[in-house]
Amino acid sequence: MTDIERAIESKSAAGPRARAWRRGGAARTLALKLVVGLTTIWLASVVVFAAVEVLPQDPARAALGLDSSAAQRAAFRAAHGLNDPAVIRYLRWAGGIIRGDFGSSIVSGRPIAEELWPRFYYTAILALCAVALSVIVALPLALVAARRPGGPFDATANLLTLTLHAVPEFALGLVLAWLLAAKFALLPLVSTGIQDGDLSALVLPVLTLGLLGISYVYRFSRLGVIEAGQAPFVRSAALRGVSPRRVTIHHVLPVASSAVINVVALQVVYLLGGVVVVENVFSYPGLGTLLITGVENNDLPVIEAVAVVISALLVVINMFADSVVVLLNPRMRGGSR
Repeated sequence: MTDIERAIESKSAAGPRARAWRRGGAARTLALKLVVGLTTIWLASVVVFAAVEVLPQDPARAALGLDSSAAQRAAFRAAHGLNDPAVIRYLRWAGGIIRGDFGSSIVSGRPIAEELWPRFYYTAILALCAVALSVIVALPLALVAARRPGGPFDATANLLTLTLHAVPEFALGLVLAWLLAAKFALLPLVSTGIQDGDLSALVLPVLTLGLLGISYVYRFSRLGVIEAGQAPFVRSAALRGVSPRRVTIHHVLPVASSAVINVVALQVVYLLGGVVVVENVFSYPGLGTLLITGVENNDLPVIEAVAVVISALLVVINMFADSVVVLLNPRMRGGSR
């Protein structure tokens, strides 16, 4: 066999090995992210439990009322294992969560999961609709503005989105409620009707969160598109006479996809923070109103359950976004050569 033949054979054999190594690199990277994500969820549960532990609240007094006697409160604490060491109570609580058992409300005595999961469903609908609205509006704005950075359209879009970003959630919600519900009576003022299938009750909370999210998605997507547009192969395609629309769809968007995915994931995190405020402005039956009700009633198990579910949701969303970016971007695969 000649040297040329051996070189060709070696190169053909190296191709599958290289592809297998890249696939293995992606798998190792995703496995590492999974371990980090699970560790983060565990640490979040520890922090949530510890934070509730240091609150100056007596669960027995919250459950039995201010008129309860010391003997009644002592019996309640003994029956619910509240006298056990904190480590034992954490392990019992965390073990229950792994099994899907979040315990019972100390106020109503009902299992928390019965109310938690329907509320989670409504919050998920609200967050997904708000994200969809913000992306549908902000991404085209970012694509147009990034074509001429610093131009009139870019300056106007920056001004409008920064103005939206400066408005607090409750203020925008109250303005929309006054305008669309009180003044013109186009939408219901409160959103409790969503439980009966009234989709119009979803509009005001979605508009509030979606409009606030436009600023976030626009600013980061604009930067990602500008950076992608400055890539050498993108500029080369433009110089070859490829139409701007084709350059955007086939060259800019694939490169900017990592930035867009990350900013959407970060926006979901941002929106989940605003959900607590917006849900209470419109009496929307989601996790935010459940959390506030738990705080008002000193219902510590409910507070713990909602806090750990939201924390886990944030971690899962970021893990999913990171995984998609790893699959789309070979340079982020730790094992690639």
